[in-house]
Amino acid sequence: MRRTHTLAAVGIAATLVGALSLQARPARAYSFVDEIPEDPCKRALSFDPQDSSPGAQHARRAYRLQAFEQRKTEERRQSVAAEQQARDIALEKWIAATQPIRVQRPMAIELFAGSGIANYGLSFSWDVTTSVEFAVRVGQRQMSCADQNGSTGADCTRTTWGGGVRWIMLEREFSPFVGTAFSSTSAPLQIVHVDQQRGAEFLQGNGNAHSLSGSAGLQLATGYVRLSLEYLYEYLFYTGANLNDMAHTPSEALRVIWEDSLSQDRHGIRFQVGVAF
Repeated sequence: MRRTHTLAAVGIAATLVGALSLQARPARAYSFVDEIPEDPCKRALSFDPQDSSPGAQHARRAYRLQAFEQRKTEERRQSVAAEQQARDIALEKWIAATQPIRVQRPMAIELFAGSGIANYGLSFSWDVTTSVEFAVRVGQRQMSCADQNGSTGADCTRTTWGGGVRWIMLEREFSPFVGTAFSSTSAPLQIVHVDQQRGAEFLQGNGNAHSLSGSAGLQLATGYVRLSLEYLYEYLFYTGANLNDMAHTPSEALRVIWEDSLSQDRHGIRFQVGVAF
């Protein structure tokens, strides 16, 4: 009897151990269905070359159809690109045959020299139409003024920034034009001022001025070259000068000298030469 109970206990323990081992063992999934590649090329290559079954023939037809579609897509892409290139070439030929060079190469970087408030500098111009040209420029004029000893030689160089517009009268390479511009000029100032009450005193400061100009001239635009010669007149509508003290005190004595200096250079001749692109 006791032996029977012992065998039963051993059987129950073995059954529990077996169940626990089955639960701890990871589950595995098995599939007896072959995975078919989605890509027609890989699907066709998965069959043996000697396989003539309907499935293999269908895969090869799908592969040939895909290759045909890819070839036609590439041909259409090349055809569209060739048509676009032909249109671009035709447009370039039409512009070259019918439009002035100012349209073909509307922008230019030019150097200028001459007389006036600024007598040399750099200009950038842009022909927005065949008859309208916008330009910005920066220029200088080397000037000397009195130093602390009353002699001339101190640096009072003017610096001018400006922008303007020209109206080109003819749609030809060589054309007259008229223009207008706004300019702002600044410079350090040094003078020996003689006052009846204070006597001679040294004044040092900075001058500023704004002006409007009118111009007329001739321009040659050919190839990559841009040339122009113009006469211009500057109308000063503001002049001011301040001392170099903490408060930047306005100085009438400096302003008068500054305005006189600018007024002497109201008339000018400017020659510009540059490259267009």
